[in-house]
Amino acid sequence: MDAALCDDLLQEVFRLLPRASAPAVSLVSRRWYALLRASIASLTLRLPVSSDASVLAPLSALLSRFPYLSALAVVCTAATAQVADAMLLVVASSPSAAQLSGLRFLPDSAISPAALVAACPAFYGLTSLHLTALRPLSFCWIAFLPRLKSFYLVNSAAAAAVDYAGWSSDDVDGNGETIGTLPLERLSLCGICSGDRGIGWLWRRCGNLQWLQLRACDGTGDGPSSQFFAGCLAGLLALELRACRSVSDHVLLLAADRCRVLKSLLVYDGGSREALHRFIHQRGAALHTLDLRLPLDLHNDHLLAIGAEAEQGQQSQNGGHSLAALRLQSCVLITGDGLRSLARTTTGAGIEELALVNCDVVEREPGLLTFLSQSMRRLRRLDLSYNETLSDKEEATRLIQVIIEDSLLSEELRAIAHKKGIRVGPLRCD
Repeated sequence: MDAALCDDLLQEVFRLLPRASAPAVSLVSRRWYALLRASIASLTLRLPVSSDASVLAPLSALLSRFPYLSALAVVCTAATAQVADAMLLVVASSPSAAQLSGLRFLPDSAISPAALVAACPAFYGLTSLHLTALRPLSFCWIAFLPRLKSFYLVNSAAAAAVDYAGWSSDDVDGNGETIGTLPLERLSLCGICSGDRGIGWLWRRCGNLQWLQLRACDGTGDGPSSQFFAGCLAGLLALELRACRSVSDHVLLLAADRCRVLKSLLVYDGGSREALHRFIHQRGAALHTLDLRLPLDLHNDHLLAIGAEAEQGQQSQNGGHSLAALRLQSCVLITGDGLRSLARTTTGAGIEELALVNCDVVEREPGLLTFLSQSMRRLRRLDLSYNETLSDKEEATRLIQVIIEDSLLSEELRAIAHKKGIRVGPLRCD
């Protein structure tokens, strides 16, 4: 029976099996064990703690057994910068390097640009890359990855203090150089400081960006680097600012002027009242998703501005309802009047997903949920996570009971809930 099945057929069967069955399959025979390894396309390696080169030989031997990998993740702790560079070169010399489409290389030490320059030609087919840190902060090596679409970098604090001596003018200024555009469409940068240099090279070549995420950043680069940042915003479809309080206003104002096709905005802990209002006034009508978490300065007038733009005829070109998802988290200054005013507009009526996470307005405004569910005709999903205080006060308890009783007794409300896909049932109030 074993001999009747060709290698290609067995490998195809192995690819369809759940991962939990791999140990049993590997014990059937030597042939099955070899074919199983050859059929594995995704692998995650968590290497033991090592501060010397003793891990390199086992890593090379292990990777040689998986020649058909398309996705690889390597995690290692307590590795020095020299060992981290050597591990990257080992991965680049593995049999599957040329066909890797996704690489997550996550040692806890910074990788040098020199090692990346040496390794990148081997990763010709790479489309997604995750790195922990660079030292120094230089991106010239990305030019050796012609198919790279997604790049994620966590710039640790340890890698921030670098010696800029010997850097090329291309890293710092790029004056007088013919600029080529990278194929990058998704970019995530974490821990970028206002004094970091070398980012200008990246900003000037990101004309194809569609998704940009900044996490725990207090700047977009120092000196000449910052002036090139605005140039990569024109084609953005989605922008995320997470814990970037010191730079969020600057980015929001630039986005209001430059992001002409933006469909999704997420701001987590940041954004002043003026910056949010200007962005919503200029770009709010075209948004599909607006996600605001811990916006300390978000007021009712921001919600009114969202609806006002649509009322003035500034909807998307397709003529339909633009804003489909509104997610608010810990918005302490939003009141029921603001939400009701939004629900009465054309934009509010077209919202399909509404999240009021940890927003005590649900508790403070009896009857608000009923009004929103009736006014927002397209509402399909209502997220009230982390509103634990609903069960703490008598008013909230009565509100929950009223909603349930209305749903049970009113056939019209029951039909509306069924049409919208809302599950009707008692709410848990422990």
